[in-house]
Amino acid sequence: MATSTMPASDGWKTSMPIDQEIILDYDPKTYAVLVNTSQVNKGETICFRGARGKVSVVLVSPFGDDLMKIEDSEPHTLTTGGLYHYRCYFTPYEGGKEIEGNTGGILDVQPHRP
Repeated sequence: MATSTMPASDGWKTSMPIDQEIILDYDPKTYAVLVNTSQVNKGETICFRGARGKVSVVLVSPFGDDLMKIEDSEPHTLTTGGLYHYRCYFTPYEGGKEIEGNTGGILDVQPHRP
């Protein structure tokens, strides 16, 4: 199990165990987003990481009304099951401008019902 260290509001850093790392990569030839998993369990703590740089993800709730921006390696717990569509923004380790993946992805949070 991986852990992620986040700055807390009081200035201290906190470590949070990560149940599932979702690794995202960008293929410049096909402009596609590649992902290592598409399903997680409700209540698990996840984080998105870029395979060759930093990634930020914008998730849309299963109801289509909420937007959540999650930065590279930032832990997040999804408490509502359903299908979350997301857009990916990649920044290579060597720098340069941010690249938006054309395809994005879908994260299936199980179970869909309580």
